[in-house]
Amino acid sequence: MAEKVDFADLELSRKRLGAGAGGEVRMAKWKDQEIAVKVCEFLTNSLKKNAEREITHLSKINHENVIKVFGTASDDDTNTNYLLMEYLEEGSLHDFLYADNQREYTVEQAVRWAFQCAKGLAHLHSMERPVFHRDIKPQNLLLTNQFENLKICDFGLATDMSNNKSDMRGTPRYMAPEVFKDKKYTDKCDVYSLGIVIWEIMSRKRPYFHLENPENEFAILSAVEMGERPKMDAVRSDCWNGIKHLIECCVDPDPDRRPSMQRIEEYLGDVCVGGQYEDFVHILDDDSVAVVTFHKDASGNRRIMRVDLLRRHWRTVRMTFPIVQREAERLGKVIARETVRAAGDVATETARAAHDGERETRRAERDTEREVSRAAHDGERETRRAAQDVGRETGRAFNKLKKKLRF
Repeated sequence: MAEKVDFADLELSRKRLGAGAGGEVRMAKWKDQEIAVKVCEFLTNSLKKNAEREITHLSKINHENVIKVFGTASDDDTNTNYLLMEYLEEGSLHDFLYADNQREYTVEQAVRWAFQCAKGLAHLHSMERPVFHRDIKPQNLLLTNQFENLKICDFGLATDMSNNKSDMRGTPRYMAPEVFKDKKYTDKCDVYSLGIVIWEIMSRKRPYFHLENPENEFAILSAVEMGERPKMDAVRSDCWNGIKHLIECCVDPDPDRRPSMQRIEEYLGDVCVGGQYEDFVHILDDDSVAVVTFHKDASGNRRIMRVDLLRRHWRTVRMTFPIVQREAERLGKVIARETVRAAGDVATETARAAHDGERETRRAERDTEREVSRAAHDGERETRRAAQDVGRETGRAFNKLKKKLRF
């Protein structure tokens, strides 16, 4: 459980770091270290429950991609509670993306952020009593270590699997459509939110910026319910096709077709290992294909990372083994090139066969003429031999006849 801290040992600062579900976050000093303190003023029972929920969940979590909680303190005079957390000096991912003095970042760095977020959420979802965050967005993702490391914060709206409530909590831009359709909150709702976040870091644009009134939350909810999603053509041009496909899988309107957070963590973890990944597709039939994913290192050496079947009815599998568009296009070009080459080979073989046929025909004609001439010569010879035999037999018969007549 979280440590109970004496409020007198806490040196609160006026510096405001931000605000979350149930209270603002301020700088403070405790035990000679700078920390972040969430100020929870219990103006309503709902806010009190949010604070108690956050303390309960955070005190049980120990993960490198989840904000660390040190303890709690209370000010009985003002009926205020304080949640003591580690301070991450780089601020939130939202601050990084939309600061006035924007820093550039690579696709690889964006994928590492997505991987760390997925890793933290996968840990929450795999706990003995799985925890769902319910408000994943850039404002609740903090950066540290020169913007390289990411940690999830603000568990004021978090809930565990035992909670059957389907109350509409969260931020509309990142909220799964089933949440505002009065359905039970599941781990796939966090998956949807992560998909929107990945789109945002790959586009550096606010979700649904293309709507006529992008600041109207009701308009966003209505658009999402009608099937609207952030535009994929807004993502940066160097974004990998596999990541684009991952986003599309995460924001699928059917929660059952979204990948689990564990599968997202696995896929992004493989991508973050380094090197280049290529997907090669072998079409098995009208309904299924085999996908072989290769990893190519800096030396050009390849090794097979995955082999699996994709079927039209297994859309959740497509996340882990994405059929990359450029590979599909490359395969189409190869097929077209091989088709042209095969046609050329057929034409060549046909011409060769025709030429060989003419040569064989001439040879057959010569052989026929030769055989006919030989047969004619043999016929004449046999005719002469037969004539000679007839003459000889006739003479022999005549001599016998003369002998008979003499007697």
